[in-house]
Amino acid sequence: MASPTILIIDDDMTALDIVDYLFEDKGFKVVRRADGISALSSIDELNPDVILIDLMMPKMSGQDCVKELRKKGLKTPIVAFTALDDPEVHQEAEDAGCNLVLTKPCKPNLLVEHIERLLA
Repeated sequence: MASPTILIIDDDMTALDIVDYLFEDKGFKVVRRADGISALSSIDELNPDVILIDLMMPKMSGQDCVKELRKKGLKTPIVAFTALDDPEVHQEAEDAGCNLVLTKPCKPNLLVEHIERLLA
């Protein structure tokens, strides 16, 4: 079986590096985008198995990006990963089309478990 592809969308390069390393170590193919606009423009060619997206980004919020991905008919599981531990923000992300919302920081093994569960 081919390695699953995870698309990570986050404007924080340090966060991208950490999550990239974490998932590559678990056998994932990792693709990175620094904002929602670049993710949207390349989503068809990327064809990820799962998406991990930050909610607070410049140019386009994570929620708006998720809404656009869902409007395109994308069924791929999407996990929002945010520093905002606010139930209202989490609900907005779910309403936008996220399958799961996790708060940063999150234990690395827990993050991987959630992603693997969505792919099962």
